[in-house]
Amino acid sequence: MNSVRRRNEIIMDVRRTGSVSVDELMLAYGVSVETIRRDLRILDEKGIVRRTYGGAVKREQTTWDMPYYDRMQLNLERKEAIAREAVLLLEDGDSVFVDGNTTGLVLSRLIPADKNLTIVTNSAMVALNLVQKKGKLSVYLVGGEVGEDGMTFGYKLHCELRQYRFDKALFSCMGFGTQGIYYSKWEPLQIAQMMVEQSNHLILMADSSKANRSGFLFGMELNRIQTLVTDEGTPHDMRESLRETVRNLIVTSSDDQSER
Repeated sequence: MNSVRRRNEIIMDVRRTGSVSVDELMLAYGVSVETIRRDLRILDEKGIVRRTYGGAVKREQTTWDMPYYDRMQLNLERKEAIAREAVLLLEDGDSVFVDGNTTGLVLSRLIPADKNLTIVTNSAMVALNLVQKKGKLSVYLVGGEVGEDGMTFGYKLHCELRQYRFDKALFSCMGFGTQGIYYSKWEPLQIAQMMVEQSNHLILMADSSKANRSGFLFGMELNRIQTLVTDEGTPHDMRESLRETVRNLIVTSSDDQSER
């Protein structure tokens, strides 16, 4: 196992259990104490975990979110499974909004070129993935100031988005629970809330690293969302509660037998 994948798994362990120890990680991954300590030091320096004597614990700040390119590598296989399920929800003739978060970027790679879709996005990278397919897709990039993650933001973005109406909107969040979805920053929160009014069908794509995780900003109640696509890492008891709130819950599985 390479170091990137090992660190991603350590992040998932910390988020799931709240803490990890150096000894446990050495046994789990069959590497030296120096290797594990280096992993924890790197994750601490990035603000993902907080090192302790003999291990690390979860950071609880509600205003902090992992940097975009680190999030891109986290839980990538599950994001791909979620994106594959989300693609199946798109129908010929749909007008679609795709946000620029990491799962949206994965989704853009999997949308078939021969699908007759009109897609609007706030991500230059999503737009580039789509236009390179040279198929039937019509792609619109909404304007604004561009951040280091390739996403547009600001007043111009909001003015342009208000001109559109969508059949479906696909977006993500910082965290979700049975009460609703959460964000650490205003920009994605405002976009998600705009989509409530401007889209007929909201599709939340949220992998299990976001389950039972809250943030500084409350986005919306789950009953505003028509479809939630997550993965089997989301706790089973939470899934049962979600089924009572979300109209359509899709849980992707590693054996390709998704729950619906």
